[in-house]
Amino acid sequence: MKSIPEYKDDFYSDDFIKNPHPQYSKMRNLGPVIFLPKINNFAITRHNALKSALLDYRSFASGHGVAADDKGCSFVKGQIVSSDPPVHNIMRKAMMPPLMPKNIKNIIPIVKEASKKLIKDLLGRKSFDGVIDLAQFLPLTIVRNLVGLPDFGRENMLKWAGASFNVIGIQNQRGKDGVQDIIELRKFIIGKVNLDTVKPGSWIERILKMVAAGDLDEKLGNFIIRDYINPSLDTTISAISHLIYLLSKNNDEWQKLQKHPSLCRNAIAEAIRLGSPIRSFSRITTKKVEIESFTIPKNSRVMMLFASANRDELVYENPNQFNINRDFKEHLGFGHGIHSCVGMHLAQIEMISLLEAMMQYVKRIETGKPQPLMNNTICGFSKLPTKFIPI
Repeated sequence: MKSIPEYKDDFYSDDFIKNPHPQYSKMRNLGPVIFLPKINNFAITRHNALKSALLDYRSFASGHGVAADDKGCSFVKGQIVSSDPPVHNIMRKAMMPPLMPKNIKNIIPIVKEASKKLIKDLLGRKSFDGVIDLAQFLPLTIVRNLVGLPDFGRENMLKWAGASFNVIGIQNQRGKDGVQDIIELRKFIIGKVNLDTVKPGSWIERILKMVAAGDLDEKLGNFIIRDYINPSLDTTISAISHLIYLLSKNNDEWQKLQKHPSLCRNAIAEAIRLGSPIRSFSRITTKKVEIESFTIPKNSRVMMLFASANRDELVYENPNQFNINRDFKEHLGFGHGIHSCVGMHLAQIEMISLLEAMMQYVKRIETGKPQPLMNNTICGFSKLPTKFIPI
């Protein structure tokens, strides 16, 4: 068996987060499996190896937590992303119905109309922030409304979501600060979220009614409420931000998209592949696992490097190029297997609606230098100077 190569830099450093892709390339060049001695974790760097690992949920378990250290795992353990069958199946079955395509289609007209109004408003401005004014708009209006929290929760959803993704990293300062916010979130759910305070007809009301009827364990219900709050914002905001930035820097692709609107889904897939909103979730090996002649011991924490795998040179031709005609079967930006993103259909509807509105009114997109989002797990921008040139 081959000796697993070591990657000795700090995966959670500010420098890495600000300029990640040269480091991911370095990781892939070391091999499909590497070891990070600074945090005593293994990591899977390449697409095919990662896809296989994500499908093999029995060997790569999530139930011990998916953070990069024990402290983080203790805070996310029990949520759907940190669960294994059969509990995972129960939670997913309870959580998924409002997010299924057949049910989401009822809100498509609302999302389309909101997108059109937004784009027309932004066209009237000299410039705007592509993150705050554009990417955050639909998640913070449409999605936050669907979740249905009382006012204090609505106002803090974005803060809590960012905190949860910081905790899923390690206990650096970002992780430590995130813990305090998660404690606040837990107290809020237990003390303030009930059938008298949540929005009627909301996702959370549905879960609370299932608990009240005895159809769902209360503890699992509380975890699902946290799952509705945490992943529904940041990942979509990151994906939209990357889409806007990539279209601005590849005007030929934007023009192509305007001529061929049927390529919308491809453009979105390509932006998510290149942007990869989630940097990494971890797994714990339940047995000794072999990956391409490398052996990972039992009870090892293994990081799933989505962002690295999505630019794998062995799978994608010109992997760093934004190409909306790319002929690829899949990317791993939504995960894969039983833990694939539960909100992917809603995220795609939001992004398609924005693109359709932009294609009606925007001739060209211009962006300045983006400011990286300093988060342990989310890859995104905190600011993106943007301007729309009208048709």
